[in-house]
Amino acid sequence: MKGTYKLTTEKNMTNTKTRWILFAAIAVLAFGIYSNILDNDPTNWDDPALFNRTTIHSLSLDNLGQILSFHKGSTYQPVRDLSYLIDFTLWKENVVLCMHLHSITLYYLMVLFCWLFLLELFKAFSVGETLSFTWATISTLVFAVHPIHVESVAWLYARKEPLLGIFTFLSLWTFIRARAGSMLCYALSGIMVVLAILSKPTALVIPAMMVVLDFALQAHHKDPGFWKKRLILYIPLFILVIPMIIRLVSMMSEVGGIKPYHGGSFWTNLLAVSQIFIEYIKLIGFTINYAADYPIKLYTDPHQWQAWTFLGINVLIAGSVLLAFIKKRFLFTVFVIWFYIFLLPVSHILPISQVMADRYALISSLSWCVLLGYGLARLWELRLQHPKLSPEFPKLLATALAAVVIFSYAYMTRWQNDVWQNSQTLWEDTLAKYPDSSPANVNLSVLYIKHGRAQEAQDLCITAIKQVPYDYMAISNLALSQMLMGQFDNAIHNYQQALKLKPDLYKAKLGLANAYWQKKDYAHVYQMNAELLKSSQFDLKTYGGLLFYRSGYAAWKLQKLPEAHMCLRKAEELNINDPDLDTLLVRTYTSMGISTQNIGNLHCAPKLAEQ
Repeated sequence: MKGTYKLTTEKNMTNTKTRWILFAAIAVLAFGIYSNILDNDPTNWDDPALFNRTTIHSLSLDNLGQILSFHKGSTYQPVRDLSYLIDFTLWKENVVLCMHLHSITLYYLMVLFCWLFLLELFKAFSVGETLSFTWATISTLVFAVHPIHVESVAWLYARKEPLLGIFTFLSLWTFIRARAGSMLCYALSGIMVVLAILSKPTALVIPAMMVVLDFALQAHHKDPGFWKKRLILYIPLFILVIPMIIRLVSMMSEVGGIKPYHGGSFWTNLLAVSQIFIEYIKLIGFTINYAADYPIKLYTDPHQWQAWTFLGINVLIAGSVLLAFIKKRFLFTVFVIWFYIFLLPVSHILPISQVMADRYALISSLSWCVLLGYGLARLWELRLQHPKLSPEFPKLLATALAAVVIFSYAYMTRWQNDVWQNSQTLWEDTLAKYPDSSPANVNLSVLYIKHGRAQEAQDLCITAIKQVPYDYMAISNLALSQMLMGQFDNAIHNYQQALKLKPDLYKAKLGLANAYWQKKDYAHVYQMNAELLKSSQFDLKTYGGLLFYRSGYAAWKLQKLPEAHMCLRKAEELNINDPDLDTLLVRTYTSMGISTQNIGNLHCAPKLAEQ
């Protein structure tokens, strides 16, 4: 007995040591391959929202209350927002560098919990201990370096992706452990699902994956009365999840996040969904040129053979899942369904603005990694009985193949990290690969407008609108580029079109008011500025002085003298050390024939007296 106890203790110590070595190796791998994002700039693809949103910039009860509160027209992601609050609170300087470090750390934790989940899953399906360890390790290492994950780590605004991954793997790890009868694991699994949903709402599909795992595990090893016990977890989860799905769909519909059906109807849209699933298989397993956007052509006409080909491939995959289940190849069944379930929210059953994106495939990509890992792990364990080859040859071959896959993926990841260096490198790279990409054309047009390249910006916007006619940002940017070229009538028309699609698009409202001002259409200037000044979106400190001045000037031109005096006085009150606005006010007062005696103690009076 003492000898057995000693061997067991030594084995446990060896296993513990091996795990710590593996944890360290994953850390070196994760931080090593993503080290070249540390000097990357924020990109103009939502990153500015992080630096403009003051509620996440400092720790206070008021800011915490704002983060934890529901806001109409926005998703509820407080865990993500709290992670940004930590960055801005702890790091007043070099905050971008620290945000990148934070994202890499979260990615490392996600990969670590992925390994723990796989090990527990393989154990639950009675995979041998050695094969389980080898399979889980190879799959995890491939997962850690897969280049499709770059967007989720390098993009500051994608913080929700690794957070989603962390809590997804933790929830499923504890879920499997709960089958041994641990009430604590039941509770922890439920808590992790909630945290995943509060990181990114697409985590609402996790309970569906739990049901799949339960069916497979129950088929593998029947447990009488199991489903009654499982209701303890499922009833609270679905009571939480179903209302949140309804709220998410309603919110997306309210803010225009749900787009028209592909092909025009629900049924033709399903053909697009079928194609998108297959496109993700190609993207995850057979792509070497990753990008920030993939403007693929969707086949939604029932008379097109391509539409039925994609549907047929999905039917064949579904058939393989059923056959695998019948033949008790339960892990194959689990991971094929895994691929579909975690892509379901972004598969365009409810069409969204972007057809495909790397970040959408973060968790689904594990299916491919597990498939590769299984083949390499089986080869690793194989021992040859051949006179000319060593019995260890398959192990050497498996090591070499694994090294090639991991090195190739790591190289592609490092390369893609540099693509995310800044906005210009990102969008020029995307356009080089996919010239019709609407997001790339729109976001690059913003940069060109800032650099005064209005004609090029206009061309980019027109290309974007041809691809996505309802892209209100492309239409608004087109209007801005036309403003810069003096095409005020075209600009006004396009700003109006953008506002029809997105009535609360604040920048389009400001742009339209400015276009009317440049055209000297003072009636519309007065009307638009009045709407802006009443809006809760309006930034009074930044734009208030100028808009009140223009309202006052327009009112004067329209012979509305009391309104003109009121607006001009308000412009003075809001003006803080802006000499240009002072000069405009002085010239306007002079043109109106107003003397210093009539304007009181306003701070431009001395300048007016000098005229």
